[in-house]
Amino acid sequence: LKWLPPRAAASPPPPDHPQVQRPAPAPQAPPAVAMSMRRTCVRYALRRSPVELSNSIFTGSAQRSIGPKQAFGYGEVNPSNAPGMAPYQAKPPESFEDTVKYISRGMTQMPTRKEIIEAIGYPGQKHSAGGITTVGRIYYGPGRYDYGRPVMPQGWIANWFYGFWEFGHLMFVADRWIFFRQLRHLVATMFCFFPMWLQMQWNVKQWDDFKKSHVQ
Repeated sequence: LKWLPPRAAASPPPPDHPQVQRPAPAPQAPPAVAMSMRRTCVRYALRRSPVELSNSIFTGSAQRSIGPKQAFGYGEVNPSNAPGMAPYQAKPPESFEDTVKYISRGMTQMPTRKEIIEAIGYPGQKHSAGGITTVGRIYYGPGRYDYGRPVMPQGWIANWFYGFWEFGHLMFVADRWIFFRQLRHLVATMFCFFPMWLQMQWNVKQWDDFKKSHVQ
């Protein structure tokens, strides 16, 4: 049988052959679903995806992460100019010297760039860690009054009014960016309300002029 020629391979049937099973067409999404998916891709494309330079890929000692650090936002979490980190700001002042320092230095410090940016807000801003008894924090570290176990005052009066002091300390010293956010809402509301109020005054004046010139 070695003298027999090799058998030719069978050629595939033509595409229009009845035995050929064509794949079923892929199901197409409804137009509304397709439009939603396209919008989703566009929305996620607008998000910032900064390269984390502090991971194990980059081993240089000078590398620093440029992305947001959880809910603390962009920038350093415990810089040297962070508000509310001085020793006399760890508890309610109980002496005249600490009171003067607390008011003159703690409440007159200019807002930092990070506080202004986080107060105004930006797309993709994460919710800050906060709950019923606290507010969001963008600065945290040793020196802050709630870092670890809070230091309580020694006198009765300071302990009685500790809750009021803590609210003022958060709103105007340690986490004053929350207070700036409230100002943002107030200013934006007045900015949007003023044109409508002005048009309302013009309308009232026009009605007065109309009644004077059109006596019924």
